[in-house]
Amino acid sequence: MTTDRVAVVSGAGGGIGEAIVSELAATGWAVVGLVRRDPDARVDGVDYRLCDVSDTQSVNTAFDELREAYGRIDGLVTSAAILRTAPLHRLDDELWDDVIDVNLGGVFRCCRAVLPTMIEQRRGSIVNLSSVHAVATVPGTGAYAASKGAIVSLSRQIAVEYADAGIRANSVVIGSVDTKMSEEHGRALARDSVNVDPPAGAVGRMAAPAEIAGAVRFLLSDEASFVTGAAITVDGGLTSRLM
Repeated sequence: MTTDRVAVVSGAGGGIGEAIVSELAATGWAVVGLVRRDPDARVDGVDYRLCDVSDTQSVNTAFDELREAYGRIDGLVTSAAILRTAPLHRLDDELWDDVIDVNLGGVFRCCRAVLPTMIEQRRGSIVNLSSVHAVATVPGTGAYAASKGAIVSLSRQIAVEYADAGIRANSVVIGSVDTKMSEEHGRALARDSVNVDPPAGAVGRMAAPAEIAGAVRFLLSDEASFVTGAAITVDGGLTSRLM
């Protein structure tokens, strides 16, 4: 199968990832959604493939199969992530490794796997999802914040290293979004007696996943041809607010 524009999205089974595959499919992309397990709901027109981003063989096999099936990969969006919380002095190796391996290792493995295809075709756009926790955080999210901060740096490294191959790479620094992960985070904060009061008014409000998807679609598109190495903040003004 060959098509003009092919995008691969990890973490496509729900939340922001689901919104991204829906947005891209609706705007003319051939979309492959990488999921760890079959999603409860499928977006029409999306080719779902099982892939564990924490496993090198799983990622390499998936991208080899996609190259064979589609002949090209024009866009990669890394959305797969997990959030586990604990104060740093009680954060054990297993929790740390799990979060870093999925959130940062998954981005690394997917980018490494797609780059040879993009280099060969002399074009491609990579969008890695980061978080406001990379720059401003709350207690208990040490592993998550570290992973999201590193994603910003890794994206810039890719942008510099592969610019001459026609490849762009950016990260999106995302604020609070109405997803299952956000609900779970709120419960974890309450469990650990961490009080976080959301800002009053429009600044820093919770976003709908579709609002993040629109920014991602722009960064993948040719309209963003001069945007690379950037950390685009989509947080409703949350990190601009002093207190």
